[in-house]
Amino acid sequence: MVFTLAVQFSVGVIVLYDLFLVFPVFRKKEKLPIRFSMVLLVALIAAFCGALFSFLHLGNPSKALNTLANLDRSWLSREVLFVLIYSGLLFLVTILQFRFPSAIRSYKWLLDLTAITGLILVYVMSRIYQLPSMPAWNSIFTPIGFYLAVFLSGSSLLLLFQLNSGSWACQKGLTAMIIAIPIIQLGLLPVHMSWLGEAGESARLSQNLLLNQYLPAFFFRLGFQILTAAFGFWAFFSISSDTLKKRNLFIPALLAFITMALTLIFDRFLFYQQMVPIGNL
Repeated sequence: MVFTLAVQFSVGVIVLYDLFLVFPVFRKKEKLPIRFSMVLLVALIAAFCGALFSFLHLGNPSKALNTLANLDRSWLSREVLFVLIYSGLLFLVTILQFRFPSAIRSYKWLLDLTAITGLILVYVMSRIYQLPSMPAWNSIFTPIGFYLAVFLSGSSLLLLFQLNSGSWACQKGLTAMIIAIPIIQLGLLPVHMSWLGEAGESARLSQNLLLNQYLPAFFFRLGFQILTAAFGFWAFFSISSDTLKKRNLFIPALLAFITMALTLIFDRFLFYQQMVPIGNL
């Protein structure tokens, strides 16, 4: 849970940082405010924390690089490779941003490459779980869920960095994402539940686990998704004027970030509880 959530959070922050903060500055030939450098630092810490926790899966962490031996046939090996590439690029971009904050235009391409690498990493991560032996995971819902987590977590954090002197368009765009993604998650839920009920005995057992043994967590996730969208609406309509938005936006933005985090924690917990292999009925 820690590895997948931390890395996806990091990727979401970088992708939306590139699109919502750096791109407008790059296009207008302006300087990037120094306070935005902290966004990169947060993403870097999250990526390193996720990578550190991933080593707990290894019996001998000192031999971690041996997992790269099967790049031609193992999604796990590819995941390790892309984690290393993404983390290395992010570290380099972060150093450049703190060392040469006014020269962002000269290495914007490197930030673009980091964001693209992160999106590929999330795809590779999702493929690890799409196993024929695990019907509940082996569907399009796995990559969709991972990418929704990427953009929901990234938009929630970046909105907090846009409270003071943030552009109106960026604030509106980020709050729109905070509203839309939980609504998409809620819309996909009955479709996913229906699919689980029709995908074989193992998938039906996964569905029964969600709706019986883990029903409280199931409803907590629903509740936090609804609250996240509600706080997103609150934040969206709080951006009413340059004088009011600084005062009115903080509380709904902070609450949206908290409920977003709880939504993703419960969602990922329930994801792993669906691990029912074929034959283990």
